[in-house]
Amino acid sequence: MENNVLLKNCKTDQGVKNIHIIDDKINYVGVETPKSLQVLDMNGFLIIPGMIDPHVHLRDMEQIEKEDWLTGSKAAINGGVTFVFDMPNTIPATICCRALERKQRAAHKSLINKKFYLGSNGENLYYIEKMLDENFSEIAGIKIFLAASSSNEVMNYKYLDELLKLAKKYDVIVSVHSELKDCIDKYSKLYDHNILNHNMLRNKECSIQGTKNIIESSAKIGNKLYICHVSTKEEIEIIKQYKQDYPVYCEITPHHLLLNEEILKIVGNIGKVNPPLRTKTDNEALWQAIDDNIVDTIGSDHAPHKLSEKNLEYDKAPSGFPGLETSLHLLINEMQKGNISLEKLIQLTSTNAAKIFKIQNRGELKTGYFADLAVIDLDKSWKIDSSKFQTKAKYSPFDGFEMKGKVVKTFVGGKMFEINTIH
Repeated sequence: MENNVLLKNCKTDQGVKNIHIIDDKINYVGVETPKSLQVLDMNGFLIIPGMIDPHVHLRDMEQIEKEDWLTGSKAAINGGVTFVFDMPNTIPATICCRALERKQRAAHKSLINKKFYLGSNGENLYYIEKMLDENFSEIAGIKIFLAASSSNEVMNYKYLDELLKLAKKYDVIVSVHSELKDCIDKYSKLYDHNILNHNMLRNKECSIQGTKNIIESSAKIGNKLYICHVSTKEEIEIIKQYKQDYPVYCEITPHHLLLNEEILKIVGNIGKVNPPLRTKTDNEALWQAIDDNIVDTIGSDHAPHKLSEKNLEYDKAPSGFPGLETSLHLLINEMQKGNISLEKLIQLTSTNAAKIFKIQNRGELKTGYFADLAVIDLDKSWKIDSSKFQTKAKYSPFDGFEMKGKVVKTFVGGKMFEINTIH
């Protein structure tokens, strides 16, 4: 039987509307009541496009104990996320055709929409081009790390130029983790190795210089460049300088926006992440960058690890924490405080990513667009409780935070998921 449902009394960025869904797409948005097989009264719940999360680590394969595509997609649904881009530094890393095929097979478990990033190890241009030729519609872009990241890094600038030229040829985005390895190595010798020094050990200079270098290289070639998880005031200033004349895009995370190094005194290694949590001044700069339209997207950088690993001593504890279930909620909470408008929230979490990455018919509430929706009860007060997460990584630096506004239903291609019944 075809999916034919009318969502009545929806609060949207366009006012109170009815949304008619047929099969996997939106058939109508307006004040009329089209004939339908099923009518669901949304009772004034806010409905927005499902979040398109451009920065996710879904693990699986040889890290299935940390996360798999089923648990990760359940976490996404729990957080109103309907589309994810999976990063390449998995095991095996997505640097050749065989590894991509293995990841595609693992991702068959997914309940949500997905694309895959291709990785680079500094010597696989041939395979990147082959994967682009054969799997272009499934590729989000090429991801490079200027600092070591388990399996992928590019520190040879001659090779990097060739990679950027290849990306321009295919009109595919290059996304960059811009911390410089040699810079991190330098600072690693200057401070005691403990979580309270994480921001100094991976000093902001390493991100600032890396961002400057990659933007300058990209500007000469003219390819599309996407700077991941920007964390510093100085990077924002560099991006602002180039953004008007070059295709440079800026992503920030909720944790770099809302947290800083002070919380590490409380959460310890749970808050260990790369780039590190910075300072209050950097938080303020990121908020200003949102207001100034320098920030294009919000990425969760969902990076699950086993809690037993996070509880190891500082040098052995991996960086990263889960974010799929908190990211949109944290932004909704900030909207409730008046710190961000509904229109801006939608742009940062869905519309801009769809445009930047050329995802057709997603990211807006429009006739003919896919029915990927987050349904939000703005009156619901609750606390973040990581023990109730759907991800395998049941911890968060945001644990215990008071929230106002809760995703209660998520639609993926017209299929409705009730949040409290996802098991």
